[in-house]
Amino acid sequence: MRIWCLSLVFWSAQACAITQISVSADSIVSDLFQLSKPNAVLNLQSKQQVKIHAEQLQLGDARLDNPNISLDISHRPTLLITSDQLHMQPYQVRHPRIFLDYRKKTPQPTLSLDAEVKTLNDEAWGKFHLDCMVPEQAATETWRCEDGLYHDTRSNIPFDLLVTPTWKAVDKGGQMAKGVDLQLSFDQAKFSDAEGLHAADNLTGKVNLSAHQQAGGWRWQGVFDWQQGELFWQPFYFADGNKRFEIKGYYRQPYLDIEQATLSLPGVGLLHSQSRVNLDSKAFELLKVDAHDVDFNGVYQAFIQPLIPNSAFGHLNVSGKADWSFEAKGLQPLKFHLKIADASLEDELGKFGFSHLNANIPWDFDQPKQISMGYQSGHILKIPLGQTKWQAEVNRYSITSPSLKLPILDGALEFQDISAAWINQSMVWHVKMDMQPISMSQFSQALDWPTMRGQITGAVPLITYANHELRMTGDMQFKLFNGMVGMSDLDIDDPLGAVPKLHANFTMRDIDLGEITRTFNFGSITGKLEGDIKHLRLQNWKPVYMDAVIQTADGPFEKKISQRAVENITALGGEGTAAALQRTFLRFFKEFGYEKIGLRCELRGDICKMGGVEAIPGGFVIVKGKGAPSVHVNGYTEYVSWKDVLGRMQRVTDSNSKIIID
Repeated sequence: MRIWCLSLVFWSAQACAITQISVSADSIVSDLFQLSKPNAVLNLQSKQQVKIHAEQLQLGDARLDNPNISLDISHRPTLLITSDQLHMQPYQVRHPRIFLDYRKKTPQPTLSLDAEVKTLNDEAWGKFHLDCMVPEQAATETWRCEDGLYHDTRSNIPFDLLVTPTWKAVDKGGQMAKGVDLQLSFDQAKFSDAEGLHAADNLTGKVNLSAHQQAGGWRWQGVFDWQQGELFWQPFYFADGNKRFEIKGYYRQPYLDIEQATLSLPGVGLLHSQSRVNLDSKAFELLKVDAHDVDFNGVYQAFIQPLIPNSAFGHLNVSGKADWSFEAKGLQPLKFHLKIADASLEDELGKFGFSHLNANIPWDFDQPKQISMGYQSGHILKIPLGQTKWQAEVNRYSITSPSLKLPILDGALEFQDISAAWINQSMVWHVKMDMQPISMSQFSQALDWPTMRGQITGAVPLITYANHELRMTGDMQFKLFNGMVGMSDLDIDDPLGAVPKLHANFTMRDIDLGEITRTFNFGSITGKLEGDIKHLRLQNWKPVYMDAVIQTADGPFEKKISQRAVENITALGGEGTAAALQRTFLRFFKEFGYEKIGLRCELRGDICKMGGVEAIPGGFVIVKGKGAPSVHVNGYTEYVSWKDVLGRMQRVTDSNSKIIID
């Protein structure tokens, strides 16, 4: 009966000229794939061509929608799989093409993979290609994949890949788990992402990765040998290659656990880390990093500087040894510890520096910690600092300390009630300050100023810093030249930034003109000097606005001026300034009497509107003479460049000025 039925089917096919046979199924499942609702069509004319269409083809974690499969079932078959879309997180893949070729013209069967690929957040599609030689024992022998390439508008990554299927015992009972060994080699690869957060250039190296299935996931370990090239992974930058990265962990969707990672960096040392990454959210749910007895400069350049590039400590030259550890959960830092041993630290712009620096700086999000630091010597600008030690308490994002004594030259700054906090991505702090007397002689020499006499002393009730602005409440007084110079209303915007702005008012009282003229080699003037500089504004430490008045004080004291001082005052007045003597022969006197001496400057931008002790037609009086012999100095140029004023001061101090006598 069966033979009769088969004969009938064969006769019917011949009689009806059937050209193809179609077979459908709910699914086809193997160890390598699962095919859902396949429909196979056999071409009876060629008798070797089978075309299959299905709803889905599952290959491991990859899924093809509506795949089309063309199978040549000859002695040396070929298999071609195409689809519109391949799902493989975290990538988008379109137009995938998988071609398996067993034809005799190839010395060994080949598997070719082609597709267009991009990440979920990217707009640019790239092209992926890989050719693999299929070994005779495909389930146990090594697959050699060569001439791999990923290319898009920002990336070009050539690579080779070796894939070896493995089996590994996972328990004492002899149970085996399948796995894989991978060796990925890349040569002069470059890439960057759309956001500019990750990039590489001329990257050459090798990755060895071994993995096997365990408890519904994959246990894995690997080694990354980076031979040359540059890598940027926001905010960190690594260059020059010659680095080794060893790593092992466990993967179970959606988590990638890095249980141990060791990074060897030349010039730094060994760094160890642990982390957990949620591959769906791309977030680090846990991150731990620690390094012991490493080069402080290497740690600073690789890991600390990138985190604080725009701060006061963003551009330093450092040396010494350090221990460093860091722990975070998600985006929230949990712990930090930095120990520095016998280091040096110098700002590249020369703003500050410290030598033989030691520090122990722990930090914990959940509990307060005591920090300590100190140095043997240092400087702020060119002012030397003596040996200093400091202790403080850090509580989450705030730090407090009862006092800090900062030795400066032969005196000191004493700070009390120190408090600082990190609020809204900005530092806020306040402090009280007393100044132990500092010699003006040593202070002026340290700044390469003419040697001055007197002392700097004073007390400031409160200094605050918030929103990148420093303010001083109260007055600071300097005892100079047997008199007093006071500073008030100090306000500095972004003091450590690229373009700091300062506002302050200054007063001068009872300054001994004899002392100041001897200090600056100006010529002799007796009497007292007073003055006010109101609304002084500096931008990048250069004056751009002020109303300044400097003049002699009234009082029952001798008022004499030497001929050399007259010459220098005349030079300060610039072109159009003239010294007029009462009589021609009085020019031969070395000393003259005066009633008043004074200069005014209203600075706006780079232009200074000049004035003196009183106005005259077409000009102003700088020196008003009195008695016999006496001398008058008048100025006739009302508007001058501030740059010219500074140039005149420099020439006067160089004693290169000459008197103009009318």
